[in-house]
Amino acid sequence: MVVHQSRFEGEDLSQCWLEKWRAEINSSGVRALDALRGGVERAIESLGRGFLAHPDNQSLREALRNRDLIGGDYYREILRLVYRILFLFVAEDRDLLHSPDIDREVKDRYKKWYSTERLRSQAWGIRSDRHDDMWQMLSVVMEGLGNPDGIRELGIAPLGSFLWSQEAIVNLAKCRIVNSFFGEALIHLSTTQSEGVRRSVDFANLGAEELGSVYEALLELNPEIEVDTASFRLLTAAGNERKTSGSYYTPSELVASLLESALDPVLERAARDKDPEAAILGLKVFDPACGSGHFLIAAAHRIAQKLAQVRTGEPEASPTEVRHALREVVSKCCYGVDINPMAVELAKVSLWMEAMEPGKPLTFLERHIVVGNALFGATPALVDSGVPDEAYNYLEGDSKAKIKESKALNKKIRLKGLQTLNLLASSAKPSEIVEKVFLLEALPDDNFAAIQRKAALWDELKASSELERSKLAADIWCAAFVNEKLPDAAEITTETVNRALEIGRSGVAQREFEAVERLANQYK
Repeated sequence: MVVHQSRFEGEDLSQCWLEKWRAEINSSGVRALDALRGGVERAIESLGRGFLAHPDNQSLREALRNRDLIGGDYYREILRLVYRILFLFVAEDRDLLHSPDIDREVKDRYKKWYSTERLRSQAWGIRSDRHDDMWQMLSVVMEGLGNPDGIRELGIAPLGSFLWSQEAIVNLAKCRIVNSFFGEALIHLSTTQSEGVRRSVDFANLGAEELGSVYEALLELNPEIEVDTASFRLLTAAGNERKTSGSYYTPSELVASLLESALDPVLERAARDKDPEAAILGLKVFDPACGSGHFLIAAAHRIAQKLAQVRTGEPEASPTEVRHALREVVSKCCYGVDINPMAVELAKVSLWMEAMEPGKPLTFLERHIVVGNALFGATPALVDSGVPDEAYNYLEGDSKAKIKESKALNKKIRLKGLQTLNLLASSAKPSEIVEKVFLLEALPDDNFAAIQRKAALWDELKASSELERSKLAADIWCAAFVNEKLPDAAEITTETVNRALEIGRSGVAQREFEAVERLANQYK
């Protein structure tokens, strides 16, 4: 239906019932997002208090008192637990947790005794329950999703990924929490309250926008923990992660506009290629500040729609075809970097939620979505050419005399061409790294064994001496730009880069290495 505004000449359009309806929907959406954010915050606080309060969790309390476990890491484990719970809410409500060929009796057994749907319902009847069977039920499911064998009796196939690994919640997995605290957290996560009315969250249609708003709110909060009183509160602090990392959520309208202008023309060209399927899956979408993955998810949906159209020859492919395509697109086409580790974890969770296919493990995203500073880095070619003179430009607090001295020293080393001689011995190593990356990308990820193989190869690559040497040299090159130029500061020059490339860690003096390590951690 199209109604032109000329039909309403002389009328106050803001009072038109269509306009009132639209305004109310927009307003309700904002209130729902605010309620969802508040629910997640209160759920985190309930879990934080509940684990601290349980009498059997003495080792957790001692670890926090002794700072063997710092408060920030405890908070991150609770966040990962919340991510797991939200993931299960979405997977169950979209009917994606079980393979279509699972026996109905097995599926009903899961739903009746172990599902989060049952736990959400059970939570409403709890007031001062001191039992912990609800947590135990969820623990069985979580362990099965991270176990290579899954749980055949419940029809659970392993999902893999760091999210479902033991390391993700290594301290909480050994703890207990009573039903009253845990049930309270489930209610906060699964419902919203507005104007005195509590409603269930529609997890079947929960989108990236909702998760993004939750992520943005969490960045404004810091945990305040008092172990002895089992107190756990989230407080807004002046130096919160959102302000210190410059993290802000991108509105859906801006994402759509950017995709229309940048992605759609590329997609259309790929669809006209001689091999359109390969051309589409060969596209790469990169978000240098990916946040919770809002832009990447929107891009992945557009690419998947086009891929499904090409495969089926239909203008509107079936939801099953699109979902299958979406999983492949997320696995092959989506790349993101963010300076905030919390954002990177949530971006992967968001992508997994969108691209989950019944009976299949989660795609391997460890190499595609990473923590880093997209505005600060080096390529092998830049490292090979040595530290440029511009690295010694004045920054606030630097000594001009030291700058002059360091710049002259570095220029002398570069002019001698020492880096060329040193690089000859290591020129084959970057290609070895590239070969391993190509092998990693070529491996399938449609079964758990393949995902494990990818993860093992990735760990092998990260631990390789070739990569360690190359990364150290790149870190040194970058550190030269932001290192303090003071008389007593470590001297970082092209020679430092050369020693790292030629010898590795042992070739870099301890004082210089510590300065580079500190700066690498500071600037990501």
